[in-house]
Amino acid sequence: MKIKTYLILSGIFLFLYSCGKNEKQIIDENAPSLAVQSETPKPAEQLLFRKSEDIVPSEELNLSLLKKTAENLNIKYSRIKIEDVSSIRYNNETTFFVICIINKSKKAKFGEEDLGNYYERKFVFVNNENGKILAEETDKNLGYYENEGLRVAKTYILNYVLQLNDKTHAIAFSTEVYSNSRVVMYSEEKFTIVTFDGNRIRKVLYEYPIRSSNGDSNGGGTYQIETLETGISLSDSQTKGFYDLLVSKIYTYEDAAEEDLENDVEQKSDLKVKKEFQKLKFDGKTYSFKKDDRNRFL
Repeated sequence: MKIKTYLILSGIFLFLYSCGKNEKQIIDENAPSLAVQSETPKPAEQLLFRKSEDIVPSEELNLSLLKKTAENLNIKYSRIKIEDVSSIRYNNETTFFVICIINKSKKAKFGEEDLGNYYERKFVFVNNENGKILAEETDKNLGYYENEGLRVAKTYILNYVLQLNDKTHAIAFSTEVYSNSRVVMYSEEKFTIVTFDGNRIRKVLYEYPIRSSNGDSNGGGTYQIETLETGISLSDSQTKGFYDLLVSKIYTYEDAAEEDLENDVEQKSDLKVKKEFQKLKFDGKTYSFKKDDRNRFL
């Protein structure tokens, strides 16, 4: 199970648990599973996850193969941030790595602030025997400086290979970007699915938001926050050769305040919920979707 890096949110939710436990239980009990979101559920539908924290990540990590991969990438093994490396065996001949590389030559300053080393993330398919690079790609959207305001957490790969049709295998993974601030409550976790044809990496779903939090806090028990939790399953129906993706969304708005008698502020904990559902269809190249950054309550 993933350990969330955004500690501020963890404290907030522990607070909610103590003062709004009943409301949380009602949400969980009333939230329908993805299997019953469609009008005519069928046994062939496969639930990938109900919410992002339910994702079971791959625990594979062949360090010997990783060292060979680093050599073939012409990078020093010492430049790899091992704790942020994920991998999974794609088939008997191939392994997929997500590698976080420390680039000390790209140090930068913003005003008088030292932003520190630059971290970049690379997707790599390699031969299982010798680490030969079969395909590689650097994802610039996941690059960041170690001391800047936004951080990038470890990429987590689902612990099994997906089947998008009878012949096409795919790898799915998620990465969270989060704020390093005590008062600005922001995080976003995005989901990507890639396939490999033996020559190149193909992103059939790229950075689909599966969890987000947006709000502000006084650093204590007073805050406003809107959270999106998303679940995804593979449908039994296909569009242009690939199974459709069924997406269930739950938007939650929480407005809480701790009692402040001096400023005449009463204790409160308000909760609002909105549910949405959509189907993502393959258009021949990708699972297309419109980017939606709208808050539903804020």
